[in-house]
Amino acid sequence: MERTAGRPGTRRTRLRTAVAVCAVALGTLATLGTPANAAPGTTPGTTTSAAPSASSDRAVRADTPWKLRTPLSETASRGFWDVAATGAKDAWAVGRRTDGAAGSAPLIRHWNGSAWTDVPAASTDGEAAQLEKVAAAAPDDAWAAGTLADGTSAPIVLQHWDGAKWTKVRHAAPAEGSLSFVGDLAAFGKKAAWLTSFDWDPNGGTQVSRLERWTGSAWQTVSLPAAPGGGEVQPWDITGTGPDDVWVTASAMTGEASVPLLYHWNGGGWTVREVPAPGEHPTGWVANHAVATGRNSVYVVGKTNDPQSPTATMAARWTGGRWRSLPALPVGEANAAGADGAGRPWIAGWAPGNPHAVLARWTGTEWATEELPADVTGHSEMSTVLGIAGVPGTRGVLAAGTAGCASDPVQCGVLVSRDLG
Repeated sequence: MERTAGRPGTRRTRLRTAVAVCAVALGTLATLGTPANAAPGTTPGTTTSAAPSASSDRAVRADTPWKLRTPLSETASRGFWDVAATGAKDAWAVGRRTDGAAGSAPLIRHWNGSAWTDVPAASTDGEAAQLEKVAAAAPDDAWAAGTLADGTSAPIVLQHWDGAKWTKVRHAAPAEGSLSFVGDLAAFGKKAAWLTSFDWDPNGGTQVSRLERWTGSAWQTVSLPAAPGGGEVQPWDITGTGPDDVWVTASAMTGEASVPLLYHWNGGGWTVREVPAPGEHPTGWVANHAVATGRNSVYVVGKTNDPQSPTATMAARWTGGRWRSLPALPVGEANAAGADGAGRPWIAGWAPGNPHAVLARWTGTEWATEELPADVTGHSEMSTVLGIAGVPGTRGVLAAGTAGCASDPVQCGVLVSRDLG
């Protein structure tokens, strides 16, 4: 199986193999209950789902405020893994397309306010590749990150949009024998892009995690302060409101036990806080996603650090002075998180018994779950959402993912929106 995008939540499963996405590509229901970041061969016990009943199928097809933005029927198999927007007339979605024996190629689509169109990616020198993350600070300043799909030691694929074209940006290659993977990507200005990644040695099982910042001319490694309780710090998700308000989730690893952390950059220095977990767990907890809805408002969602399955989820909000614990997520694991243009937090994942992704919004008191539109659920066997992004200047939100089409091509890209007309 080639490398695909996902969000590993444990140290053992940081090899991003996205069993769920592979299942979509194969058009099979065999792994519906497997989280998008599960390791190959795992069989989670808490999210395994059978084929939906007639009553659940009707629920999936019920009216929903989400709208499909592009038809599922495409001439080539394709999937989306992330989405970003700077306004109602500027949005990006990235992923990969697969055209027969040629292998995978980077897929980039742009929204100009009236239509989604394909935009050529920068050259990958003939290598099969995919883009897994996209971040945009302005119409002439966007970043995309991904990996080569050859399964060999190779640098991360990084590309930059200057308003006219995508250009390849070089990144250091991993040590011989290791594989590089993208963690997260964020952009807050010309000299304020951030990247997390890690190198994994499949032979020795070792992992090297890093946080980097774009200086305007190069990617510079950033050292995070030590964890309050010690342990190896592994940075992961990135969020924020500007160059002087950047938040990074991380795990402090001691053996297989993990402590979830939230780091904050104020433009001059770092502070670090431990994220409250809902209870004790022998393997600890990890913070998969963070969503900043204001300078003093950050939502963190995660799960147990279990190599087999997320036996429990967690959610908390930092208010600037204290932590507030939120109810458990209405899904087995959050595969994506973001905020809409009005600053409302959203997550996406699989609910038990449903082969299609659901989206849930935090109302201030509870998680309100919503289904994908019938254009997706009625014309595909399964679906997953891997990217959520608000649209500045509106109340709207975009979500990107992949569906298992009922007919060729097997894998169809999904782009949906809410409150965008």
